[in-house]
Amino acid sequence: MIIPETEPPRIPSSSKQPTIEPLNVEDSALTPQTETQLKMQLQQAILLGEVTNEIRQSLDTTTIFQIAVDKVQTLLQVDRVAIFQFDPATNYKQGVFVAEQVIPVYYSAVAARVQDDSFGENYATKYQLGRVFAVADVYDAGLSDCHLQIYERFQVRATLVVPLLQGEKLWGLLCIHQCSRPRAWKSVEIDFIKKLADQLSVALKQAELHEQALEKSQQLQNALNQVEAQKEREIWLAQYERNITQIIQNIHQNLDIEDIFKATTRDIRQFLRCDRVAVYTYSPEETGELFLESSNAHLTPLAEGKGASLWLDVYLNAAPDNARDCIPLVTDIDQQHHAHGHLVFLAQFQIRAYMLVPVFIGDRFWGLLVTCQQTSHQWDDIEQSLLRRVGDQLGVALQQAELMHQLQMSKDKAESANRAKSAFLANMSHELRTPLNAILGFSQLLNRDQNLTPKQKQTLTSINRSGSHLLNLINDVLEMSKIEAGQVSLNVKNCDLINLLDSIQEMFLLKVESKGLTLMVDKALDLPPYIRTDESRLRQVLINVLTNALKFTEQGSVALKVYTQKLLSPDLIPTPDDDPVAEENQPNIYLCIDVEDTGVGISESEMGNLFETFTQASAGRNSSEGAGLGLAICQHCIELMGGNILIDSKEEQGTTVQIQVPVMATQAKSVDHLDVPMVLSLAPGHPHIRMLVVEDNPENAQIVIDLMTSVGFEVQSVVNGQQAVACWQTWHPHVILMDWQMPIMNGYDATQTIRTLEHQTVSDSNTEVSPDVIIGSSVKSPLNNTIIIALTASVFEDTKQECYEAGCDDFLRKPYQQSVLFEVLAQHLNIQYLYDECPQDINTLHTSSSQNMHQGNIEYQLSQLPKQWLVKLHQAAIELDEEQMSQQFVEITSDYPYLATNLTKLFQNLQFDQIVNLAQAALQIKNH
Repeated sequence: MIIPETEPPRIPSSSKQPTIEPLNVEDSALTPQTETQLKMQLQQAILLGEVTNEIRQSLDTTTIFQIAVDKVQTLLQVDRVAIFQFDPATNYKQGVFVAEQVIPVYYSAVAARVQDDSFGENYATKYQLGRVFAVADVYDAGLSDCHLQIYERFQVRATLVVPLLQGEKLWGLLCIHQCSRPRAWKSVEIDFIKKLADQLSVALKQAELHEQALEKSQQLQNALNQVEAQKEREIWLAQYERNITQIIQNIHQNLDIEDIFKATTRDIRQFLRCDRVAVYTYSPEETGELFLESSNAHLTPLAEGKGASLWLDVYLNAAPDNARDCIPLVTDIDQQHHAHGHLVFLAQFQIRAYMLVPVFIGDRFWGLLVTCQQTSHQWDDIEQSLLRRVGDQLGVALQQAELMHQLQMSKDKAESANRAKSAFLANMSHELRTPLNAILGFSQLLNRDQNLTPKQKQTLTSINRSGSHLLNLINDVLEMSKIEAGQVSLNVKNCDLINLLDSIQEMFLLKVESKGLTLMVDKALDLPPYIRTDESRLRQVLINVLTNALKFTEQGSVALKVYTQKLLSPDLIPTPDDDPVAEENQPNIYLCIDVEDTGVGISESEMGNLFETFTQASAGRNSSEGAGLGLAICQHCIELMGGNILIDSKEEQGTTVQIQVPVMATQAKSVDHLDVPMVLSLAPGHPHIRMLVVEDNPENAQIVIDLMTSVGFEVQSVVNGQQAVACWQTWHPHVILMDWQMPIMNGYDATQTIRTLEHQTVSDSNTEVSPDVIIGSSVKSPLNNTIIIALTASVFEDTKQECYEAGCDDFLRKPYQQSVLFEVLAQHLNIQYLYDECPQDINTLHTSSSQNMHQGNIEYQLSQLPKQWLVKLHQAAIELDEEQMSQQFVEITSDYPYLATNLTKLFQNLQFDQIVNLAQAALQIKNH
């Protein structure tokens, strides 16, 4: 509170906090001074605990303040401990002591008002930032006369003042006074008082929040009182709304028109307390009939009379022009000028009062909703409103019924077309993927030959890559079908970006050379080697875009440029709620891909249709290549990944495709992909394993036979499911590779038959399985459960589910990699292999990129940042501005990820002093 105009030495507030040095009690015996210091530390800790506990249990700041001053006065043995509160209306110029503990011989400061005109202008901001004011003797501190007068007023000789904050606002001061004599304040005392002030600041903030909650509660209570005051006035409207809501809800919960009208007429009669409710329907020729009615049991049913024409006459006479808005109603038929025939009819059915509401389907008149009473009745506005709204809802229900009928017809047609399409896609998939499986399978078999020359291995690699590319082209049509059905999703994982770009460049090399073109690939120097994204989608996009560029370029070059940009919006891809793993894997950069060619280009009139399926520009139609799906699939994939694609082209001037995809730059040790070593044979000591290959295609069967025999399996082969069942019964294979589409008996029926026979075998035998069929502890018994792995060329997900439902243990889709087959067999048979070699694990690479940086490295990297940025960080850390620090860490995440990670750790651990020191050291390095 009391600030000298000439400032004495004080305790710094941020960078070097006073600490209590630990005592080494092992090296020397406890001296009286040491024992006193330890007792003081213990008492301080106890006091802090008591104050903290009181804050947690109470919202009464008066009690908390009094406890604090009492305990501190006793602990520090000072003459006065007081809490001073500023008057917020005086801009820190005035205030009053609100709590105190003082030795009786000295004046009490409680309720004493103090004024200091210079405090708000010169010192309030400093105290708000954590300033501590410690003076051993006020007469030796160079204080102004006015300040000395204030001190003398309260008999103060030595003082220690620390700020009390309420949130970020300076609320008051915690004042420690020694009145009897000068006193040099120890650092341990100052540190203790600062910690106590922090706890009292928590109590102030807690009290403020409590007051706000009470104020909000009072506001809510006032609003509730207003609602209660209106409740009686609106209760009958509420009842009406409940009635109409119930009727409308019942209408919407049913799709059967007759049930809807039955329930509606019943509910109206109940809610309006009518004697009769009827529905009439009319044709365009104005002939009508009773649709249904709900009436009291003692009344004559309307079906026995011909009232349709009567009600239509009444309605048309009442509403010749505004037919839709008019509601004809009669309170007493004796007061109306009805025709004699009408009166006879109404009397026959005991109708004295009635009300009509028209029912429209869109703009077409459908019928009338009639309510009747046996006695005179005054129809009020609420009854009219209810009936009108019900009539409108019945019209909506009728319209929905018509639309549902039309939709059902359209659905039947669509399902029929979809079944035909699915059958076509299934057949096409099987017919194309089956020979492709043979091509890829034999190329992988040949690649196992140790006598191949490097040139031959390279050729086989090209065959395998081209086959995989052909498989991707086959999948384009199937992919488009999935996209249209909304069944495409992302499979995000870590991938090797450099290897991906290199493999694609190699894939197109032969095509480029054959056309006499140049393929230029420009990879930015700062391109991250590893990223987290959907690798297959990214590969598909790159292949499709480059294929288009090469297809329409006859001379010149195709340039592929890959670089990154900062990601301004880190929340482009949605994540599941409360999923910290998903949040950690959020994109942090844009992967930018530019493909520029010198080809024929695209006319301006055709630019708008580029992304439509099965649509090609004139150059595409002239080339007679492709089906017009490439760009459509690219657009869907890129949008699914949260990116965008732009195409700029002019006819005869080439085309430029620009792609932006948000990805996460990741570390080498987290990349999922590892080189897969080649399996040479089963590990020594394994028993013989019998494998049955069920495959009607001889090429595909031969691939598996050659591969499995070379590794050490005993293999037999059959061509259909019926032979598979017979072989299983006689040969007892441990594992069956079951093709799904075969003649005579398919894989589904064969699998179910084998599972049924297994179950019968186990059920019929109450003894243990014969030792001659137990192969060993490491391989499962075929009589208990033969491992059946389904092999199919189908790409439909329901096929996979079908395989599991039939009893298969696993599922592989043709064509598959040999390594995948070996992995599945090892998993289900508990077997091990000998490998050709064990490639270096990628996790062991790039060990220099550890996230745990040394302090010197952090200081050096910080010094590379702009000076203005460092000054802002230094000031934010001093002021404990968490929002500013967080924002600055985000700014450097993409360029300095490890630096940002280490600074964030310090931030999360509240080590702001270290951040201050690091920023200061970096500024010194930068200045030198």
